[in-house]
Amino acid sequence: MDQAAVVLVWVAYLLYAAAVTVLLGGLLAQRPGLGRLGLAGGAVGLAAHSAALLLRGLEAGRVPFVGAYESLLLVAWAVAVVWHVLEALTRVRAVGLYVLPVVLVLMTAALAAYNPPVGLAPALKSDVVVVHVAVMLPALGCLYLPGGAGALFLVQDALLRRPRAGAVLGRLPSLVTLDRLVFHAALVGWPLLTAALAAGVARAETFGVPGWPGDPLVVLSGAAWAVYGALLGGRSRAGWSGGAVAWLAVAGVVLLLAIRFVAVPYLSGFHTYGG
Repeated sequence: MDQAAVVLVWVAYLLYAAAVTVLLGGLLAQRPGLGRLGLAGGAVGLAAHSAALLLRGLEAGRVPFVGAYESLLLVAWAVAVVWHVLEALTRVRAVGLYVLPVVLVLMTAALAAYNPPVGLAPALKSDVVVVHVAVMLPALGCLYLPGGAGALFLVQDALLRRPRAGAVLGRLPSLVTLDRLVFHAALVGWPLLTAALAAGVARAETFGVPGWPGDPLVVLSGAAWAVYGALLGGRSRAGWSGGAVAWLAVAGVVLLLAIRFVAVPYLSGFHTYGG
């Protein structure tokens, strides 16, 4: 069963790669039909991705979140799900040009870290861990998206300052659309991140993890939480918009990527997703 799951992961990977290529072609050629085709390819990839996780879970007899392979596939899945939901609500397909490469990077790292299914370690057999994982997945899915919208905002803003960028500008979402996208995605993701971090702290306290407040993963997670909190506070209370919010969104996603690809595998002393 796990072999079938791996095959489905590769099918999803290839479909995501094809989707981002088609989306890019649709943007450059200004052909909406290609955009719809790219979205459809991404949807089929998501279906294959979901089936792969289901088969992996059935083989393991548990939710597949143990180890780098499973955790990275789950995060990639959450990002893809949130993108499809957001695209359905906003019709801003250009964000897929950012989201799908992130999904592909996560899946590449997952495939490189493949391991057969294993049982749960005692430290992971906890309701607090279940809450932590269940809330963190949609949080990450939501918070990767503001980074993409913020990056597109900065590109669009830079092009506006160039006298000969008219043709390119017509192919990107407006600055107002991107600014709202950053805000609304962060507005959903930040409370979920708060709850997930609270559950993580409860887990560390429950198992008496020594020195957890100074662990690099905890420090970087707190920094990411503060960045997204500043983004929301500045946008809603101080009237920030535009470049300041976009830079905070990009800084937030850089921190999230640093947590997963630097802190977890190399720096953290206690958080390894069970691997």
